[in-house]
Amino acid sequence: MPKTVSRSGGKMKKTGVFSLLIAIFAYIGLIVSDPATSPFYAIESALGKVGYSLIVPTMLFVIAVAVSVSLGYIAIGIRFNKGEGGPGLIYEMFGIKPAMLAAASLIQDFVLTDAITMAATVAALVSHGFTFGIDIGSYSALADRLGLALIIGIAVTLVMRLGDKGRYIFAFMTFGFMGLVLHTVALPILPNAKDLIPVAHHFTIPDTSGLTGISMIVVLLFGAVRGFALLTGFEASVAGLSHEENKPRWARIAMGVGTVVAVLAFTSFVTYDIASVTRVLELEPTHKNTLFNLWTRSKLLPGSLGEQALTLFSIGILLSGAASGAVAGSGMLRTLVRSKALPGYLSNPTGTDYRSIFVVHGMAVLLTLAFGANELKIVAFYAISVLVGFLLSLSAAVKFAFYTRTYYLMLAIPGLLMVAFALIVNMGRYEGWVIVILGFIMARYLRKNWIAGGQLPINFSH
Repeated sequence: MPKTVSRSGGKMKKTGVFSLLIAIFAYIGLIVSDPATSPFYAIESALGKVGYSLIVPTMLFVIAVAVSVSLGYIAIGIRFNKGEGGPGLIYEMFGIKPAMLAAASLIQDFVLTDAITMAATVAALVSHGFTFGIDIGSYSALADRLGLALIIGIAVTLVMRLGDKGRYIFAFMTFGFMGLVLHTVALPILPNAKDLIPVAHHFTIPDTSGLTGISMIVVLLFGAVRGFALLTGFEASVAGLSHEENKPRWARIAMGVGTVVAVLAFTSFVTYDIASVTRVLELEPTHKNTLFNLWTRSKLLPGSLGEQALTLFSIGILLSGAASGAVAGSGMLRTLVRSKALPGYLSNPTGTDYRSIFVVHGMAVLLTLAFGANELKIVAFYAISVLVGFLLSLSAAVKFAFYTRTYYLMLAIPGLLMVAFALIVNMGRYEGWVIVILGFIMARYLRKNWIAGGQLPINFSH
């Protein structure tokens, strides 16, 4: 009898570890979905500034910054693994005011992430001919976009409501897309690629081939700022962990750190190939013919099984990206509710916190509709919220490095300097001021509630 019980216990233990491993991969798959598509729009954005001759060195520089930034977030994932994310370390190093500003910026970031990916899904569906066929004159296209956005928002909600099963669906979409992209990266450029790729003669790509010295460095730096979309996903990796508090510490760390490593490895590998193909073929992306579409046609024959599969999974990963933003944002929301910085009705303290997930996703759906499901308009605001969160979190990581003599973290200093430079550059746009002012208003509200609620430790220290 004792042996039977022991064997049964062993089986249960093995089953438990296996379930945890599946949960880790599902979490990574969900959160990685947003940054997995970032090489395409990061390169597309930088290309308009640096041209074909400098696009490869520019993106290699951005990858180097990403390595620097990721070190700080690996440290945060190890030390703060209950959903506190960057604000946890900020609270510990700088106090409550910067921590609340970071938390406010991250909520903005995650809501905008959800909204952008839903709007991008609308664009992808419209480009493939999905319309309602409603004829209301000049408003027909807008009606189609809004109708599709509403359906997408509801679809993401229904899949998320499936709990772990929904997460597995989103993770399958993500890993399927990543696998197909890696397969496509390994393929050579088609001999007749230029005949298959539409050329947008009206799209202006600057000629920077004659630049040298200081001029070249300046253009490269400003181009790198535009390519910082490659850095998305690091904060989300640790913010969503508030939903995983019932799991052992090692599993939570594996989820957070594993996501950072997966983001860095995948984006670094594919970015070089996409940038190289863009330079060799002189691809000219537009809103209708995105860099993703052009790059796909350079490697895969139109109508082939590989091309159709990659297109299908590209739409799937955008849906997964919307869920990623909702889960990460709800993680920060849940942490703030527990500290009484936000009202209790915004979160469910027990079990899977669908309430806070749907609050974040609901705000994202409304935002998507308000902007006419136009991802290009939303992304202008998104960049600022990301940079504010990065600046505060990396500043705290660097101070922590000096305070604890964790010297490897000082490698995050170059990333911190480039993030500060990027934030200054972006503050030249009105969207930057809107996001920063809104962030300060939200931070003041959070801090006021936190003080009234008894100044609880926010679960930032444990």
